[in-house]
Amino acid sequence: MRLIIGAGVAATIAACSVAQNTQWTPLGSWKLVERLDDVRIVKVLRSGDLTPALFPPKPRWQPDTGDFFPAADYLLYRRMPASTGSQQYYAYESYNIVLDDANIRRLWDTTGRGKFRIGRVEIAVYFPYAGIYQIQGFWTGSDDDLPPYPTSDPPNTFLRGNQGPHTLFVPQAGVWRLATDPDPQNEVFTVQCGVLDESLDSQRRFNCYVGIQVEPPGAWVCGALPGTDLNLDYFLEHNGQTYDAYQLQGGIPATFALQLGGDAAGILVQGTITINGYTGSYADKQATIKVKQGTTINTYTATLAANGSYAIRVDETGNAEVLAQLAPGLAKKVSLNLSGTVNQDFTLTNGDVNGDNVVDDADLLQVLFNFGGSDAASDVNGDNVVDDADLLQVLFNFGSVGDRF
Repeated sequence: MRLIIGAGVAATIAACSVAQNTQWTPLGSWKLVERLDDVRIVKVLRSGDLTPALFPPKPRWQPDTGDFFPAADYLLYRRMPASTGSQQYYAYESYNIVLDDANIRRLWDTTGRGKFRIGRVEIAVYFPYAGIYQIQGFWTGSDDDLPPYPTSDPPNTFLRGNQGPHTLFVPQAGVWRLATDPDPQNEVFTVQCGVLDESLDSQRRFNCYVGIQVEPPGAWVCGALPGTDLNLDYFLEHNGQTYDAYQLQGGIPATFALQLGGDAAGILVQGTITINGYTGSYADKQATIKVKQGTTINTYTATLAANGSYAIRVDETGNAEVLAQLAPGLAKKVSLNLSGTVNQDFTLTNGDVNGDNVVDDADLLQVLFNFGGSDAASDVNGDNVVDDADLLQVLFNFGSVGDRF
């Protein structure tokens, strides 16, 4: 039997240095970073200390009063005790799978997809004695329910060198910071997050679940950590078939010490999409972006800012054809190498009123039919009235045809 310890994670692209210690040799890709000598475990909680939460009905959630987030923009989630000062914590020990949630602010993925590539996982674990431990990492996304719930059962293991199981020698009992090796491809795992309900969190942060198995059992450090978390009153444990929710007696916060490093998944494509002769605002207009590689075509939606700026994450990498569509403009196609961050502007030809990717008699007749009114599709110059200016735009571009795959 094994223990999976739940983790909120701070995924970092930057490689964190690992403390060297000549008295022990870590095996596998998980490393002991440092022993937190000032973190004192005052009690190890076990099953008798837990109060089963009614699930369903689902446990109550407490309002968020603001998480602690450092300034560094490569930290997705941070919750780790400081290594200075005398601090008292509780720990929870189990042979079962325990998961806690990580809440990631939307600014780390402004496109709103909520898909993240995790490059490093770090957690604080209480090892009750010195010796050999077997460990393996797990993760799962979450749904958008209230509260968010894991979307799959373990195991969803980490990738490549961090997959495990690994053997780790712990030279001394106590609380240790434990971390994966930074993955050069920033893919310890890739997770599709859910979105927190607005009634829980006005920021509507992304949510996922992360954990590790430890055998023989270690224990999660929990209690008063920096700031607060949405998951103040319970944690999840997998019983081999479903997830159970537990509350800690005595009002002990069920928050755990963990961090994740990484970035939003996919290649970032950004720039502006504008239409010749259109003078109105592009705010909240939705453009369609299609990416073709070989015979495969994937479609993405980009929500524009007032000036036409956009940003999307695409799953493709390497050479591809990318096509942008935005009414009343004709589709525009370019060839791109999708790597890192790609900056690409699109300027579209105006006049496609009916959206068939051609400026012809049908568009002209629709403008004439709505002449003098405020039909949004016929208002090709964006001044909120259908008049001579719109008619001239269609006539000027009459016969133009948009790009296609």
